[in-house]
Amino acid sequence: MKNIQAAVTQLRESSRQAVRELGFLETRYRETGCTHSQCHILVELDTRKRLSVGELARILSQDISSTSRSIRPLIDEGVIKVHSDAADGRRRQLQLTPEGMKKVSEINDVAEFQARAALELLSPSDQNIVTKGMGLYAQALSRCNKLAEIEIRPISPNDDDEMSAVIRQVMSEFGAVGAGMSIGDSEVDSMHEAYQSEKSAFFIACKGKKLLGGAGIAPLAGCQDHETCELRKMYILPTGRGIGLGHQIMTRCLEFARGVGYRQIYLETLANMVHAQHLFEKFGFRYLDEPLGDTGHDGCTTWAILDL
Repeated sequence: MKNIQAAVTQLRESSRQAVRELGFLETRYRETGCTHSQCHILVELDTRKRLSVGELARILSQDISSTSRSIRPLIDEGVIKVHSDAADGRRRQLQLTPEGMKKVSEINDVAEFQARAALELLSPSDQNIVTKGMGLYAQALSRCNKLAEIEIRPISPNDDDEMSAVIRQVMSEFGAVGAGMSIGDSEVDSMHEAYQSEKSAFFIACKGKKLLGGAGIAPLAGCQDHETCELRKMYILPTGRGIGLGHQIMTRCLEFARGVGYRQIYLETLANMVHAQHLFEKFGFRYLDEPLGDTGHDGCTTWAILDL
């Protein structure tokens, strides 16, 4: 949908209605002798076979104490058993007992009845729309929750070593090494200092103490209009990809560029950085036939620009 606000309003209303309509399902779950939370615990153990309390808590987005309280009655009733990890005797793992497997079967029967009854009221094409849409929405929510754990902030002097390591790792991953590549720029080892001018900034993304990537804005070298900036050194580690982090970093960079008066943003990349190019295209970058300015990065093969 072009109107994102209309989509948000519609999705929120549909979600509220679905939660209300699913209320009866929780009543049916109680017939199995389990709370809604306990049903989720048992289903996850059935799927993943063995998990620690901490792993379960992370999967269910709960705190460990709440998960432990839900698990205790299931252990007492013989639905879940606890045993020590073979590699680490101090690490306790949870596993379903035969009685627990029977409980899961009852839970699945309840859930399947509800889902089947609803889907059978729809046409085959609408069934496909519902199942695909629910899957996409669940994936988006998961990505959103992961992004909530990540902070994007200006680089500090203490980040230099870790950011330079990220740059070198990602550039080596894509073969962006040697002459004509930005991996050889002197700023790689002093990123904070390199982006301290009024119209420059470098932003990094951190999850806790772990730096996942970053990107910067600076005047385009060799450009005389002073209204064109360059997106520089946008690199994200594999652990930070696929959750929308690139979109957030890019948004932060564009906000800065507009805020300090730039009218265009230029970038250089490599043809094999396909996922990065998909991101640039989503933001509206258009490709150029030749490079702009004088960056010294003649090893790059793809150039693009965006009007701000």
